[in-house]
Amino acid sequence: MPGQDRVTQALVPYGPPVTEEDKERIFELYKLMVQSSEGLVGRRQGVNTFFITANGVILTGLGFFIKAGGSQVLKSVGVLVIALTGLILAHAWKSLIVSFGQLNTGKFAVINRLERFLPAAIFYSEWEALERGQNPKVYRSSTSREIWAPHLLTALYALAATGASLVAVGLWKP
Repeated sequence: MPGQDRVTQALVPYGPPVTEEDKERIFELYKLMVQSSEGLVGRRQGVNTFFITANGVILTGLGFFIKAGGSQVLKSVGVLVIALTGLILAHAWKSLIVSFGQLNTGKFAVINRLERFLPAAIFYSEWEALERGQNPKVYRSSTSREIWAPHLLTALYALAATGASLVAVGLWKP
C-alpha cells in the first residue's frame, strides 16, 4: 500500500480493516500486544532482580577475598577471577537491558499502528504527550536509566581486575 510505513504494511498487508469482523480482529491483536508488552515488563523486572542479586553475591565475594588472610598473590588471583566473572555478568546484563528496550520499542510501534484502526489511540497520545521521547526533561526511557547499573559495575570490576593483576605480577603492593 503506497504511503504507508513498513510496520503498517506488515501489519495490514491487504489494507485497513473494513468489516466488523476485521475490526474485532484488530482489537484482539491490540489486546494481545498490550498484554505482551506488560509481560515483557515483568520479565525485564525479573532479569534485573536476578542480576542485582548475582552482582551482590559477586561483590560480597570480592570483599571476602580482599579481606581474607593468606598470600597476596592467592588473594589477587581470587579477586581477578571474581572480577572477570562480574565483567561477564555486567556485559550480559547490559545486553539484556538494551534488548528489552528494543523489544518494547518494537511492541509499541505495532501497538501505535493498531490504534490507528481503533476509536481512540491512548498509547500513541501518551507518546505524543511525552514529546516522543525527544525531550529528556519530559521523558527518559527506562533503558537509559537502567543501563547505568551495569556500566558502573563494569567500571568497578575492571578496576578490581586491573588492581588484582598488578598485585599478582608484583607491580603493586597494597
